[in-house]
Parts: sequence; C-alpha cells; structure tokens
Amino acid sequence: MNKRFREEIYEFIYRGERTPLSIGTLVVCALCLLLVIVATFTQINVTHSMPYFDEMGELAFKSVSNHYVPQIPVILFVAAILGPGFALFTMLLYLLTGFFIAPVFALGGGLDYIKSGLFGYILGCIFAVVPVGKLLEKKYSLKNIILATIVGVLSVHICGMLYCVLLALLKVVSFSYVSSAIHSLGGIKTFYDIIISFIFLILAIPAKMVLWIAMRSSITKKLTRKTRRETI
Repeated sequence: MNKRFREEIYEFIYRGERTPLSIGTLVVCALCLLLVIVATFTQINVTHSMPYFDEMGELAFKSVSNHYVPQIPVILFVAAILGPGFALFTMLLYLLTGFFIAPVFALGGGLDYIKSGLFGYILGCIFAVVPVGKLLEKKYSLKNIILATIVGVLSVHICGMLYCVLLALLKVVSFSYVSSAIHSLGGIKTFYDIIISFIFLILAIPAKMVLWIAMRSSITKKLTRKTRRETI
C-alpha cells in the first residue's frame, strides 16, 4: 500500500517535463487566454519616488504616479507555465479572437487593427513567448529567469517600436504618432515591465506545479507509473 501511495504521489510532481498535449493542457490554455484578456484591460496606478536635481543642484525626490497595464508580465507568465509551443498557440488564439470574434485588443479589434501602432506590441508578445518558454523549459534557474525577463520585455518593446516606424514610413501614421506611442508605452513603463515580469516569472514556478496536475496526460501518467515501478 505504501509503495502504491508513493507511485501516485510521484505522478503529481512536476520535474521539468515538456508540457504534454492533453485536455487539461487545453483547458489551461483557455484559462491563460482569459488571463491575457483580463490583463489587457486592467490598469494599475503605480506611485513611487523618483530622484531629481532641484534648482539648487541638490538631489531631491518627487512622487510620480503612472497608469500601468500588466499585459506583458502576464504574457511572460503564461509562457513560463505553458512552455513555448502552447504559449505560442495561446497567443495565436488571442490574435484570432481579436481579429474575428471580439475586440479583445487594448483599442478594439478587427483586421483594421493591423494599422494601429499598438499592433506591433501584440506581435512582440507573440515573438517573445517562444524564447522565454524555451529558456525556462530548459532550466528554471535564477539566471534563466533574469535572462527570460530581459529578452521577453525587450523583444516586445523593440518589435513595437519598429512596427510603429514601419507604419510611419508607409505613411499609415505620422511620425509624431510614433513619438507619442513610444513615449507613452516606453520609458519608465519598460522598467515596470522588467520588475513586474521578474516577479511574475518567479510566481510561475509554484503556479505551474499546481497546474501540472491538470496538464499531465493519461499517456504521461502511464509512462511515469511504469518508470517509477522499475526504479522502486
């Protein structure tokens, strides 16, 4: 009885395996898609102190308040939980939902959203989930978490800026719009993205351990049981 109990417990433990294709995994993908949509329309008021030099040239601090949308940290969180393949699948579902089903993008939806400067940031999120997922699927270490945070956030912002410039070159938008978009989405908010994404990627460790119970397939379960019996 003790041996069988240990076998059952062993099957529930996540040990760095790739995310299997199962009904549970597809359900988790749907939940992650919902999480991304909710994050898109969530605004957090971030208030903090910022150093500056006053008129006398002395160091002082002022209070700064900004509205922040945690979409990028949530998307990197999804990549850490699902891995590169299923995270990409979830983001493509998000894209198709915004194009053909519901206005789930920040400023609406539909195919005309391609002409929006913000669409570049959506493309950046799609590109970012693959390297982030691969890094953390390979090894969930502090080094890889830091690297995944930097690579993920910079991928989104660089892709977003380049897409805005491309639209300006094609005369879809003006260069003043590009400057305004980069200013509103970059700067201090990029710093917010890095800090909050790092926290979210750490939180993804226990979250994936819990969700792994649902994501592991019956095939994986049988193979794990067989392997465990051979080693005990």
